[in-house]
Amino acid sequence: MDQNFSLGHKFITLTCEKPDVTLDEAAKDYENWVKRMRERYGDFKYLAVRSFQQRGTLHFHLLADLPAIPRTELVDGTFRDIWGLGSVELKRIYSLPMEERRNKLKLDLIKNLRDFKTDERSYGKRLFLQSKNLIVPETVKGNFYELMEKWRSEGYVPKLMDSRQFPVEYLRYVQLETYHLKK
Repeated sequence: MDQNFSLGHKFITLTCEKPDVTLDEAAKDYENWVKRMRERYGDFKYLAVRSFQQRGTLHFHLLADLPAIPRTELVDGTFRDIWGLGSVELKRIYSLPMEERRNKLKLDLIKNLRDFKTDERSYGKRLFLQSKNLIVPETVKGNFYELMEKWRSEGYVPKLMDSRQFPVEYLRYVQLETYHLKK
């Protein structure tokens, strides 16, 4: 999220009106929506999570770097009709920096991701959907102290962005830390 989306980009919620839509049907509908959006507005990046409403139907919550949508298309329903399967909510991203752990948008997306993961209908399904043109942050694994020493010797100043602990059965927990490296 942090490297791909910024102020002015869009947060979109697509709701499936049909009550018993399957995940496979909804995934196909979502892919078709992305194709129609690209035909109309050009290429864009997206990151989407799914969630189930209480009545059982599906939502897609996504971040997208769509260009400005003409106001007339928002008013006359053209933008909504591209989805055509239920309601569409569009918001512009105003709250930054997103890399902060307390960012409401990030917390909402993570909550939806967790809720989706715990629902039995999601077993065997990808947790999130993403476009192929996203910038993917580099993941470095190794001894923490050796990595810190290596980065500092190369002139980088590691800045801790996020730190979380995840319970693990045999190790008590695993610590995950995210750093931003600046020269």
